Amino acid sequence: MPITMHPGRWGVIPIGAARNVTHDASMTPRSLQKRPRWRARLRTAWRAAELDDALTSGEDPLKTEELALRASQLVEPEKRAALAESLEQIVKQVAAGGPSPIPGPKILRRGPVARNRRGLQALARRLRDERIHCLPGLAMADRLISFGDSPLYMALDPLQLTHRIEETLAAFEPGWDGQPADVPGGDG
Repeated sequence: MPITMHPGRWGVIPIGAARNVTHDASMTPRSLQKRPRWRARLRTAWRAAELDDALTSGEDPLKTEELALRASQLVEPEKRAALAESLEQIVKQVAAGGPSPIPGPKILRRGPVARNRRGLQALARRLRDERIHCLPGLAMADRLISFGDSPLYMALDPLQLTHRIEETLAAFEPGWDGQPADVPGGDG
């Protein structure tokens, strides 16, 4: 026997379902929430670096559909965990002397990475800390890890990577004084 449907607030609901139930996005399963149009998703993927730069500079994430989508991608726990895992694997592989652990640019600057190990580890911890929600910091971390023009891959001088890590950590912690509080002293 087919299920009879009738118009409801968001389309159709089964007969017998309460019509006067109020809904909000926090109650609606993620799969039923409005998804961005496929064109917006495509434009967001194509312009990810540009959108990250805009979010890094403090652009309002609600200004455009693409900025809103990119911001929502960056704050996802899975994305943050993937970024942190990438940093941890990069540090681990450079220490072990093995090949690049992540897909993408294969020109990992091993010298700058080795000299900035502590800062990269501190950044990975910030990415895993779900209490810290700083969109510019997340966008900066994504630019550092995911794009081949980053000092992680293109730095000719270790200070380029050092400065980018410090800028990213400072974006996560506006009162940051240049020394992560959770990094033990000494690099040994």
